[in-house]
Amino acid sequence: MNVPSRYFSDAKPALLRLIDPRGLRVLDLGCGGGFNGEMLKKAGAREVVGVERDPGAAAQARKRLDRVVECDLAELDPADLGEQPFDAVLASDVLEHLQDAEGVLTRAVTKVRPGGAVVLSLPNVSNVYVFSQLLLKTWPRRGSGIFDRTHVRWFAKRDMVRLLEQAGLDVLRVEPYFTRYRAIRTASLVLSLYVFRDYWARQFLLLAVKPDGAGVHSGGRDK
Repeated sequence: MNVPSRYFSDAKPALLRLIDPRGLRVLDLGCGGGFNGEMLKKAGAREVVGVERDPGAAAQARKRLDRVVECDLAELDPADLGEQPFDAVLASDVLEHLQDAEGVLTRAVTKVRPGGAVVLSLPNVSNVYVFSQLLLKTWPRRGSGIFDRTHVRWFAKRDMVRLLEQAGLDVLRVEPYFTRYRAIRTASLVLSLYVFRDYWARQFLLLAVKPDGAGVHSGGRDK
């Protein structure tokens, strides 16, 4: 599979709105070149362990992260991650590339301590641009974005929530993500009249927690 180089080098600062990494031990699924993990470490993460199947990207990530397991996520054995549990799992723009996203996420959750966090970033297929292309009776194939030719799974907002819930997690936050550029983000919100903002979101960022028996529920979710 020919994966765009941007996948290996991109970082998403908006993820820091969902989680404070200070003092946390983080598992970064599909870590690419380690740029998200590096961002988390600079923000105070105690340790970041990445999993990456591309040898070149894994070599880059080893310069930035504490440890990198070079492995296809579909074949990852949780035992290869060691016995120490993680405080958080990050899967940024990766699960849409996997046939069995549910299985990969569920296995990763077994390595999260009770009360630990799971943070996802997923493209939004229920997007106005997708609708416009379907009206034109076409499905483009791009190098990146919603129509990335390497995507094998597609998720709308409720599918994303269901993915987390099926892994035994309580969903706390679901936030639309438009772009890192403020002017474009503002334009998207204005055009959506705010009421339809979910349909203008390129992605959603989600925060969930692994139940710890202390009464954590998903009732506070931003729907």
